[in-house]
Amino acid sequence: MERYTLSQWRRLRGYSQEELAHKVDLTAKTIANYEKSNLNFCNASYNTVQKLANVLGITLSQFLLDSTSEKQK
Repeated sequence: MERYTLSQWRRLRGYSQEELAHKVDLTAKTIANYEKSNLNFCNASYNTVQKLANVLGITLSQFLLDSTSEKQK
């Protein structure tokens, strides 16, 4: 299973930040912030991450995340 960052998936699918943002009802600035910092992306709602995965045609587990991906309990 391939794992890439949001930015990599977006580019592989040929979307600009603006196009992807429009498809998931976000702003391009939000997409840029998610791509800039894994912590920002990890703080996105589950619903938002699921929408991004659906538009990109991937599963949630295909997003490349690191040890900061899980919120501490």
